[in-house]
This record gives sequence, structure tokens and C-alpha cells, in this order.
Amino acid sequence: MLGSRAGNFGLACAALVVMCAIGAVDYATGHEISLSVFYLLPIGLLAWRSTFPLALAAAVLSAGLWFGADFPGHEYSHPAVGVWNALVRLTIFLFGAVTLHRMRLLLERERELARTDSQTGVYNARAFREALETEIMRSERTHRPFSLVFLDLDHFKAVNDRFGHRAGDEVLRVVGGLLLKCVRGNDVVGRLGGDEFAILLTEADEQQARSALTRVQGALRKALDEVRWSSEIRVTASLGAVMHHGEAKRSSDELLHEADALMYRAKQLGRDQLVLGRGEW
Repeated sequence: MLGSRAGNFGLACAALVVMCAIGAVDYATGHEISLSVFYLLPIGLLAWRSTFPLALAAAVLSAGLWFGADFPGHEYSHPAVGVWNALVRLTIFLFGAVTLHRMRLLLERERELARTDSQTGVYNARAFREALETEIMRSERTHRPFSLVFLDLDHFKAVNDRFGHRAGDEVLRVVGGLLLKCVRGNDVVGRLGGDEFAILLTEADEQQARSALTRVQGALRKALDEVRWSSEIRVTASLGAVMHHGEAKRSSDELLHEADALMYRAKQLGRDQLVLGRGEW
């Protein structure tokens, strides 16, 4: 938050300097040469890189600077003409700020949709792998641990077969939403495909990981027991978790494969189990 505020302040100061410079040049060249288009540069910068209120403020200030530079040296047939021209330019500047801001929001939304699983709201497989690879590099650099959890739903296929895919989709939404609520803000939840989920517990030591996974497992049992089909088919979750300290080189595929194997071990133990890797715990 502080970094973002500092960045916005720096951009606002830079835009103010540019606008004042354009205004000074505009005043020096007189009304015969229009520099209106150049005012859109700092407005566009703030609309694209900073906050919407700052972009609107830049649009109003730019219109005021243009009016101050143009009006004194220009003899209009009526003073209202100068005011009208200023309002027209203000409208153009505001339109530019609004348009660029909306384009930025649409682009950010498209980027987010490209990284999000549409059914559950968690990361898709590609985005989760990217986050995992980033965390591996961080761990290898700092030697601070993280935990990777592989989760697979038990008896999920029976729900799809008996009640249809809409019922299965409801179960997936419940699981995805619950996992997002159970983890910390810096943790990552992803859906790898079908009924397989993964959780990345960043900078989590053994005690933190055990506590988080116990909480997740308990919340899943409660939530899945409340699903409308639980009286006939009890859906549970099998979890496998591996910790990585970054001291040995490990790829994302290796860690996912190990966590997946631990998850299958949990299924072999009777499902609805949590199995922790013994390598680095």
C-alpha cells in the first residue's frame, strides 16, 4: 500500500511538472499554435498508471492551464467564446481520462480471467504453476520454507454420475470458495483439473503448515457435509503435502508429483486423510 501511494505521488508530481511545462510553452507560443493534444500525455499517464481521481484532476488542471495560456492573448468576439472553448477542451480531456481508465480496467479484468478458473474462482493450472515456480525461486534464494498441498475430492465422480454435472459444479464451487477463505492472503489456491486442487502455503514452516492444513481439512468436512447430496453420497477430500526449504534444487513438476503421490497415499489409507511428506518436515 505504501509503495503504491509513493508511486502514485511520484507519477502525480511528474505529470504536474509536464503539464506546467506544456502550459508555459503554450503561453509563450500564443493562441496561433494549439498544444491541446500534448495535455493528453500526462492525463493518459495518470489514467493508465495511477488512480482515476488523479487522472480527472489532471484533466481539470490541464483545461485550466490551457485557458490561462490562451485567453489573455486572444481577442474573442465575446468573452463567453473563450469559456466555451475551455469547456470543450475540458470535455475532451475528461473523455480521454475516462476512456483510458476504462480500457485499463477491461485489460486488467481480461488478464485476471485468463488466470482464473471460471467455475471455482481460484487460479487455473497455468497460473498456479507460475506462482509455484516463483515461490521455488524465492525459497532457493532465501532458504525460507513453503508447503505444497495436493487435494483430490473423494467420491466426486459418484456425484457427477448420479446427480449430473451441475451437482458436481456446485461441489467444486463450494470447495474453491472455502479454500480461498481458509488460506492467508499471500497463499495461492489453484484448480489443476477435474476435482484436483492445489494449495501453495508461502513461507510456512512445519507448525504453520500443519495448523493451516488441519483447519482446511476440518472446514472441508463441515462444508461438504452440508452439500445437499451429502446424505446419499458423502464427498470428502484426500490431501498430500510436501515442504520445500529451497536447499536442494526441485522443479515444480517434481514437487507436484511428490504431493500427488502423497495424496494417493491418503486415499489408500481410507480417504478423508492428510499425509505429510517425510523428506523435509
